[in-house]
Order: sequence, then C-alpha cells, then structure tokens
Amino acid sequence: MPNFDGGHYFLTVIIPVNTRPCKRADGTVTTPINALREALNTLPTARQSKASIANPCTSPFTRDSRTHLTRFAVIPDVAYNGRDPQNSIGMAIKGVNPVIPQPVDALTCPFMLWAVDFDAADGSDATLNGYLEGLWTVAKDELTDVFQYCTGFDTVDGPSEFAAWIRKCQIETVMPFNDYWIIPPPFPSLSLGGLAGEVLLMAAVVFAAIFIPNMIWLHWNPWLVGIFAALLGLALGIWSALRTVANAAAKPFPTAPNSDLPSVLKSLYLQKHFMDFAIDNQGVDPAALHANFGAFLNAHQPNQATPTQPPGVIG
Repeated sequence: MPNFDGGHYFLTVIIPVNTRPCKRADGTVTTPINALREALNTLPTARQSKASIANPCTSPFTRDSRTHLTRFAVIPDVAYNGRDPQNSIGMAIKGVNPVIPQPVDALTCPFMLWAVDFDAADGSDATLNGYLEGLWTVAKDELTDVFQYCTGFDTVDGPSEFAAWIRKCQIETVMPFNDYWIIPPPFPSLSLGGLAGEVLLMAAVVFAAIFIPNMIWLHWNPWLVGIFAALLGLALGIWSALRTVANAAAKPFPTAPNSDLPSVLKSLYLQKHFMDFAIDNQGVDPAALHANFGAFLNAHQPNQATPTQPPGVIG
C-alpha cells in the first residue's frame, strides 16, 4: 500500500554505483561517483525564477505529464555517529578497553537514491512499468547521462529493459506524502457494533463446531469442552476483528479531486492570475468589477485545460 496512495505512486529506488575508474568525454579519468555528481549537477532543473521562465532548457521530467516531484541523491557511505554509548563503570568492571575501536558499518559501494511521485490509477506492476517506459521514451538521453554510472545499466537497451532494471532496485516507500485534500476525505468507518458482532459470530460458530459434536459423539466433560470452545471462539473472533481493522487500514488513501498533474498546474495558473485580478480590482465599482471578472473568465477559462501553467515552471 505505501507505494501507492491517494492516486499517486511513490517510487523509491536505491541503485548501486560502479566503483571502477571511468573516462570523461575529454579522455580524463575519474571515479563513477564523481562523474555521477557531475551529471546530476548539469541535469536541467525546473525554471524556478522569472529570469529563467523563458529559458528553453528545463527538466526532462517536464516532458512527462504525470511526474509531480522527483529527486536524486548520492549516498557515498553511511554516517558514523560515534561509539555506542556504554556505562563507564560497567566497562571498567568487564575490562573493556575504550581505546579499541568498535565495529563500524560501511557500504560495499556508493548508492544513488531516486525518488519519484507520479499520477497512477493503482499500485500495480503494470502501472509502474508503463510510467517508467513512457519516461524512457521522452527522456532517454538525460536518463542515460545519469544512470550510465550505475551497476547493471549496460544491460538497458530500451523502455522495457529500463523498467525491469529500475524495479530490481526498488524499495518499499513506507511514508508517502499527500497534501492535496482541501476537504475531509470520505473515509469509510468501521463501527464498534459491527466489530463486536463479528467477534460474537465467530465465537458462536467455533463454540457450536466444537461443543455440539462433543455432545453427540465424544461425550467428554461438557464443562471443560464448553469453556475451551468459548475461549477459542472468543480468541478467533478477536483475531478476525483485528484482521478486518488491518485490512481497512491497508487500503490506499482516496484520491483527492483534481489532484492529477494537469489539474494542479491549472490550479496554480488560476491562483496566480486571480491574485493579480484581485489586486488590480481593489475599489472598482460593482459594474466594472462584474465586467472585469467576465473578461477574466474568458481569458483564463477555469473549466478548460488551457491556458495553464507549463510543467517545471515555478513562479
């Protein structure tokens, strides 16, 4: 469930980076992790200021109409937080020498983190494959510039191979982030009465399944058998109710209205232009305000997909 929530797929990938020296385009030798950092530093980002809005060079992820957010990070090694704290008196009694270093965790190679949040109808493998294959189709060159320094990328020769390679390095996203709901989500509720009824029903079924055959054929002590059947039925009933709660909690968060990328971009576009409209029409008489608002609706078409804010533009 955590990979898919609220109509979005949260992809988290940790990919091992090669360790053998490699050559740059100019023939100089470097390490793959340094070459990877250089590739990430030169990867175009979103146009984040007024001065850069007209710049045709922008993030390759803007060519995909489903990508909300994406992030790369290089993990050269795990952080060392110092020695494990121990009681100094206990160490002295045990004869532990504090000068001798404790074992220190270390990665066998550097890794790269890639996290993506994109629109999805469900959390199936087919949906993930479709996104990755589509992304490869529109951003093959930029993706190759980054991933070529990672282990196993030399086997990638097309969209399906890229999707399969990425999935090998996928880890479960345990804490997805969703913040598009502006009204209380329609959560289905489990009533205490319904859960109590489930417990009692399971207890009655188990009690009857054990006690009745005993009375007909076995004729063991009815009190002991009855107590045993009642306790077992109650335990199974509680287990069944807990499973019902767990299954309900495991369902994905409902999709917020208008939370896909095109709708979000349109909302940002309208927000910006309506703020300008509100500022420009302070103190205007009602008749002029009505006419100006009609012109605003005609110009910006709130119920239409366009005009809208281009993807990858902040401002």
